[in-house]
Amino acid sequence: MSLIKRFFLANIFIFMFYGCTDEDTFKTDYLDFEELILEKGSYWNGSDGSGGFSSGNKIFYNTFHLDWNTWSGFAYSNIINYFYYNDIAKYAAFPSGGADESDIYVVAHQFEKIVIDFEKPEEMRTVQFTNTTYTALAIQHGYDYAKKFGGRDGRDPDWFKITITGIGIDNEVTGPLDIFLADYRFEDDESDYIINRWKRVDLSNLGTVKRLEFELSSSDAGTPLYFCMDNLKGRIHF
Repeated sequence: MSLIKRFFLANIFIFMFYGCTDEDTFKTDYLDFEELILEKGSYWNGSDGSGGFSSGNKIFYNTFHLDWNTWSGFAYSNIINYFYYNDIAKYAAFPSGGADESDIYVVAHQFEKIVIDFEKPEEMRTVQFTNTTYTALAIQHGYDYAKKFGGRDGRDPDWFKITITGIGIDNEVTGPLDIFLADYRFEDDESDYIINRWKRVDLSNLGTVKRLEFELSSSDAGTPLYFCMDNLKGRIHF
């Protein structure tokens, strides 16, 4: 084989090996929820009975309980309220607004199972979480049925967390992944915290999934079971 021919074949191999990037085999599904329509200072909580909403490749389920005027699953909001403990605080992100200074974010409430389904399976990447104002103030001060985290002397090992479980293509369970939104279990009380910013979380250990399930739990049965979520990112293989 001539030197010129070898050089030509080697360059074809290099092009084939390096020319195929992630963009050639994956499509990124990045949800910042800004396409969802809301009037300023408002929210959607499923009271229209629609059962949920879609964004990108994902379906966010919602159940509205008319008898109790409450809901479970996902809502979305652009409420700004980082100070007042009231009903509107259930729809407010404690950091005031969406992640990266955006307007709209989703809010989850656990009354029944919290679920996202995928139209096509996705390889999970990252997401951002934070507390609602309602939950953060309740566990900071001990409002209503909620205990003040840490107790009177600040030494009680209280905690509040999200557990995420993935359901894979063949119905295999992936995870679980725990994200603490408040944690008072440290020896040094100065390390205790309630999340008051948007926290970025790596979801890659969940792998490729067709469903995500979220469960909220707390050391105190009276903790309001809400969280906020924004900037959910995955990759769709094609």
